[in-house]
Amino acid sequence: MSAPIVNTSDRGTGKVPFLRSCSAAWLLLGVLAWGAAAGADHEDLRQAGARHYAAGRYFQAIEAFEKALSVAPDTAKGPIKGDLAHAIAGMGFEYISESEGGLAEETFRKAIGISEDYYANFGLGYLYFMRHEDGEARTYLLASLAAREDYAPTHKLLGLLDYRKGLTREAIERLSLSLRLDPADDESAFLVKRLKSEAGVLTTFPSVSIKHFKLKIDPKIPRNLATRIQVELERNYAGLGKALGVWPRNKVPVVLYSQGRFYEATGSQHWVGGFYDGQIKLPVPVEVDEKSPAFRKLLEVLRHEYVHLLIVELAAECPMWLNEGIAQYFEASYTRDAVYSRLKDSKEIRIPLKKMPARLGKIDDVALARWVYLQGLGFVEFLAEKYKPFRLRLLLRAIAEEHSTAAAFERIYGRSTGELEKEWWERVENPAGLK
Repeated sequence: MSAPIVNTSDRGTGKVPFLRSCSAAWLLLGVLAWGAAAGADHEDLRQAGARHYAAGRYFQAIEAFEKALSVAPDTAKGPIKGDLAHAIAGMGFEYISESEGGLAEETFRKAIGISEDYYANFGLGYLYFMRHEDGEARTYLLASLAAREDYAPTHKLLGLLDYRKGLTREAIERLSLSLRLDPADDESAFLVKRLKSEAGVLTTFPSVSIKHFKLKIDPKIPRNLATRIQVELERNYAGLGKALGVWPRNKVPVVLYSQGRFYEATGSQHWVGGFYDGQIKLPVPVEVDEKSPAFRKLLEVLRHEYVHLLIVELAAECPMWLNEGIAQYFEASYTRDAVYSRLKDSKEIRIPLKKMPARLGKIDDVALARWVYLQGLGFVEFLAEKYKPFRLRLLLRAIAEEHSTAAAFERIYGRSTGELEKEWWERVENPAGLK
């Protein structure tokens, strides 16, 4: 599975309540602070805009702030421009939730052109973070801090950028600061605890370097199992690289934990079989042989996590459900009939693809997580079966180029995601009756 990042969306709602609530409070405080010194007409419009913003009605908020700006005296225009930029940035996060990165970038830049708003700069930083363009991400996040030093999500993202660079100590310091600014942020608390725990454990793991990978290996793992995993890694580099058309230029970091130590060090849920967070991290069963079902399952998970790495290389903006679907498809541990049967028998819990949870890392509902995986796999299986697997590679490239999942589907398949989804569910209902 892909590793958790900053939480910017509710499960399946497409809204951004945490970020919106923090920034809405900031905006309302600004409105009240300026209220006494401003005229009633434009101040009433500002109050109306702030209310629309707090409710997530960004278009109405923008309209109200634009009207306020048009009638305000010059001495009051500065803070209203800040309000307007803030509301435009809120709309940018909606575009991110809908996998419309191109529109989000355009919207954040428009907001910054009006006012150097911390939230708009954070939005661009977040977008570049998602794209793994870390230099640009850091630039805009630091600009966000210059406008507002106490915004916890900005410190969190900077901490995660440090972690990507291998600066674990700096990452822990930055994430700890984020947690002090927002003690209710369970994700920052989880990350601080996990990174501290991992840092303490990994100092005892010897390093091994092979042709395309650099590994840290738990001493508890038998040598024959560690060697077999190294062989499988190189096979995946060649085979999956050919399938998706991408081969990492730098050696890929991999951490092999003994199974018990994996859950203790990473704090992962019991159903997590491994994850990729810039490093491939796996729990290796140590009291088995290479032919055991448990070890064979581990090799499937290894393929799955390596595909996540390749998807990040190809299209970092790929939506979670598609990312997981493609990873499972290449994991190749399923039968189509079994997947379609489970999908057909569960009509009452189907989730439209556009309403899928934005991320899986912190889902506590195991049933929901498994269902999201299943739907993603079923849809990708349909695409590969009808339109051939090579188009998955083309789709990922199109997502990277278009910065829009919807536009990428139209370009590669000639149909909208909704149209393809409708045909897929028809095929689920009658697998033998459609060609």
